[in-house]
Amino acid sequence: MQRRTTAALRTASLLAAVSLLAAGCSSGGTDSTTAAGGGDVELTYQSPDGECAAGPRDGVDYETADALIKSFQQPSEGLLQTEPLPEPVGADTTIAFLNNDTAVAGIMYQSIQAAADAAGINLVNISTGTDAQSINSALNSVVELDPDAVISVAIDATFYQDQLTELENNGVAIVYSSQPNAEDFGLDDSLGGLNGSLVNGKVLAAGAVAFTCGTGDEFVFYNIPELGFSAIQLESTQEYLAELCPDCTLRVVDISIADPSPADKIVSDLQSHPETDYFVTPADQFQVGLAEKAQLAGLTNAYGFGQSSLPPNVQQLADGLQSAGFAVDLNMYMYLTLDEAFRKIQGVYEPYSDWEAVNRSVSRVLTPANAGEYLDGFVAYPDMEADFKTLWGK
Repeated sequence: MQRRTTAALRTASLLAAVSLLAAGCSSGGTDSTTAAGGGDVELTYQSPDGECAAGPRDGVDYETADALIKSFQQPSEGLLQTEPLPEPVGADTTIAFLNNDTAVAGIMYQSIQAAADAAGINLVNISTGTDAQSINSALNSVVELDPDAVISVAIDATFYQDQLTELENNGVAIVYSSQPNAEDFGLDDSLGGLNGSLVNGKVLAAGAVAFTCGTGDEFVFYNIPELGFSAIQLESTQEYLAELCPDCTLRVVDISIADPSPADKIVSDLQSHPETDYFVTPADQFQVGLAEKAQLAGLTNAYGFGQSSLPPNVQQLADGLQSAGFAVDLNMYMYLTLDEAFRKIQGVYEPYSDWEAVNRSVSRVLTPANAGEYLDGFVAYPDMEADFKTLWGK
C-alpha cells in the first residue's frame, strides 16, 4: 500500500477539512515521498484544475484514466444528432409518455413537455405507477390510444410484454430508455440503458484513478441494490479499474436509495476502513451533507466521485466541499429521447454506436474548478432547443 498522509491545506470554510485541497496533494505525513512512478508513492489528490503534485505509482495507467475524465469535462459544441428529419414533424403526431410518478419522472415529464411544445406535437402523459398491476392497466389504455410512439423511461417492459407486442404489431414506435434489458424484448438500447451504464462505470473507475493521481490503491463502490443500472456500473467499474490499476482493490458496500442518511453510512464505513483512499458511487446524492459529518468524525479520507449530481452537490463542489461530481442534463436527455421517437416514426432511426459520445452529450464531470458555472442548473449545450427545432423542421 502507498504511504498515507493527511491534508495540510484547508479552506476558510468550517467544512474544509474534507474538501478537495487547493494544492491538490496531501502533505504533512511522517513518511517520505518517492519519485513519481516509484514503488511507494505518497497518496495525492488532483487539484481542482486537474494537476498532480506526485504520482502515479508503477503499473497504474493514470494517463488513460485522466484522458477519459477530461474528455467528460469538455463543453458540448453541438448536438449529438446532426441529420435533419426527412419531413417536418407533423402537428398531428401523438406520443405517449409513460410516467411512473416518481420525483425524477416528474422532472423528466416537464423536460419532455417542453420538447414536445417546441416540436408542436401532442404529448400524452400516462400515469403508470410502479407496481405491476398499475403498469399493466396503464398500458392497456396506451394500446387503446394507438399513438405514433411510446416513450418508456425507467419502466421495465417485463410488466407489459403483451401490450408491447400489440403496440409493435400496430406499428407504434417504441423508445425504451433508462433500462438495461432492452435486448431481452428485441428493443433498441437507448439513453441510460445497458451501454450507457457500462460507460458510466468506466468513468467512475477512471475517476478513482485520476482523482488520486494514480497513487491510490484502496477504493470502495457505494452500490444501490434496488437499481439494476447500479449493478451494471459496478461490474464495469470493477473491470475497467483492473485494467487501469491491476493491484488496486475495490470494496463494495450497499446503500439503499431509500436510506434516510446515506452520508452517515459512508462515514461509518470509512471509519471502519481508514485504509480507503477514495470512493465512487452511481448516486452523488449520497454525498450531500457528507463533508460536515466527516469533519465532525475527524475523517481525512472522505473523498469521492458520484454520478447524477443534484443541485446541492453542485453547490458543495463550488464551495470546495466535494472532490468531484457527474452531472446529467435531463432536458438534453429528454430532447434526445423525443428525437429518437421522431426518427423511428419516420423510419430513419440509426442505433447509437459511440456510447461515450452519447454520454458526453448529456453529462459532464464537475470539480470545484468548473462547478460554479452550473449553480443555476447544469446545461449541456445552451443552443439545444433552437438546433433541435431546425432538425425537426420547426
